[in-house]
Amino acid sequence: MSDNPTIENNIKYEYILGSRRISNYLFALVLFCGGLSFALAGFTSYFKVNLIPFSDLTGLFFLPQGITLLFYGTVAICISIFVTLTIILDVGSGSNTYDKTAGEVTIFRRGFIGRNREIKFTYPIGSIESVRLKSTESFNSVPSIFLCLKDKREIPLTELRPNPTIKEIEERAANLAKFLDVYLDGM
Repeated sequence: MSDNPTIENNIKYEYILGSRRISNYLFALVLFCGGLSFALAGFTSYFKVNLIPFSDLTGLFFLPQGITLLFYGTVAICISIFVTLTIILDVGSGSNTYDKTAGEVTIFRRGFIGRNREIKFTYPIGSIESVRLKSTESFNSVPSIFLCLKDKREIPLTELRPNPTIKEIEERAANLAKFLDVYLDGM
């Protein structure tokens, strides 16, 4: 959820950051460079022509070292392409809109290309039972915010951000419960 959700009288809007994060850009770059290096080392061992200028890998045997390097390089390049596609498509981004005037909550997210490229769920505000804070039982657990419906469904609202403070998440949950006029569960 964004740090500054917009509230206009009876509408609250929260932008959700997707995969366009600095960490994903760096991860894709490191994977591609490492994968390319491994693949070039594998090709060097096969063709016996030095394709990496700062080292001499022509002495490697293609079986088993070169083919292993080539395999790992290919896998790393494929994963870097996948991460790059998630960045280009901005997978996971979207918004949460709480509209008291229309009497509905709209949750919108972007996905991969295909039938479910745009995922949009709309719930009537009257079907909301509570806003719940849930925490996993782990060493570094951070609570997540869920929208609990009367039919016992729980819709996650918290975006995956690194190192949010517990106080910040609790304040967001409390503000949302107050805005929707429902009780806050789990504090």
